[in-house]
Amino acid sequence: MKLRITTFNCENLFGRYRILDKPPTGQVANYENLLQIPEVVTLESGRSGKIKPATISQEQRKNTANAILETDPQILAVEEVENLATLRLFNGKYLGNAFDRILLIDGNDARGIDVGFLVRKGVSAEILEIRTHVDDAAGGGYLDKSNRLDTKVAAQAAFSRDCLEADVRVGQTVLTFLVNHFKAQDNKPASTTRRLGQAGRVAALAATARNQGKFPIVMGDLNIDVKQSDYDQSLDPLVTLPILHDPFAGLNDQDRWTHYYSSKRKVSRLDYILIDGRLAPRVLDTEIFRKGLSKKCKQYAGPRLASMKNNDLEASDHCPTSVVLDL
Repeated sequence: MKLRITTFNCENLFGRYRILDKPPTGQVANYENLLQIPEVVTLESGRSGKIKPATISQEQRKNTANAILETDPQILAVEEVENLATLRLFNGKYLGNAFDRILLIDGNDARGIDVGFLVRKGVSAEILEIRTHVDDAAGGGYLDKSNRLDTKVAAQAAFSRDCLEADVRVGQTVLTFLVNHFKAQDNKPASTTRRLGQAGRVAALAATARNQGKFPIVMGDLNIDVKQSDYDQSLDPLVTLPILHDPFAGLNDQDRWTHYYSSKRKVSRLDYILIDGRLAPRVLDTEIFRKGLSKKCKQYAGPRLASMKNNDLEASDHCPTSVVLDL
C-alpha cells in the first residue's frame, strides 16, 4: 500500500476556553461547561500571548486545516498544539473528522505547545504501543521535580516538548514514529547544547527501535537548517546516523526549505522526515506543500489555498512536509 507520512507545525494551535468569555455562575454544572474548549484560536505572532479576534482565528484555522486536507496525509505528526482536547476539536470542526486515531501527551513547554500523532480514518494501520519521554532528564534518568512552570525544571528535561514514540503496524512492517519539536535557535550556547542532546537521544531511540526489528522514522520541527551558514552541528547525531536516510537530500537548497521567517523575510529548512535506510528504495515521492504560506513570502511564487483568496492569513509559517512510501 502507499502510505503518505506528513509532519506539520501548525503554529500556535490553541484552545479557547469558555471561562474566558463569561463569568462563573456559581453552579457546579455550569462550572464544567466553563472549562470546555468550544473553539480553537490563533495567537499573535511572537510571544505576546495575545489571541487574535475570533473571526480571524476561525479563518486562519480553516487555512491550517485546508493545508492538511490538500496534503492528504495518512499518518500526520503535528507540532505546536496546546493539548489533546484542542487537537480533537480541530479535527472535528475543521478537518471533518478526517482522523480517527489521535495521540498527544502534555509536554514540557510552559506555553503549552505539544506534539501529536494522528492516523487517517480508514487507513489499515494498527497502533501497537506509544511511549513518552517528557520526564526524561537531559543527563539521564528522570526529572526529580514535576513543575514545568519552574523554568529551571523545564530546562533540565531532555526534550523541550516531548519525543512521542508510536509503534504502528502497516501490513507486515512495524514502523516506529518518533515525533519531535526540538529546542529553538536563540544564539545561546545552551540552546545548541540542548538541541544536540535531543538529537543524540532521538538517535539512540531510533537505534533501539532498529535493533528490535522495527523501522524508525524521525519526524518533526528540528528547529535548525543543516545547510544554513551558521549551522552548529547540533543535528549531526541524527543526520549522520548510518541507519537513517533523508529522502529530501537529493533536492537542491532552493527547493528543500520548509519555513518562512517573516520578520527577516527568509526561508530555511526546519522540518524533517528521516526514515530507516531500509525504506529508502520504497520512497515513491516527497512533497513540501507551500500553498498555505503568507503571500508575503516571495520565495514561493506558486498558487495559494483557495480559502486564502480574500485574506493573507497563513495556514502556518511552516509547510506540511511529506514522504510517500510503498509498503
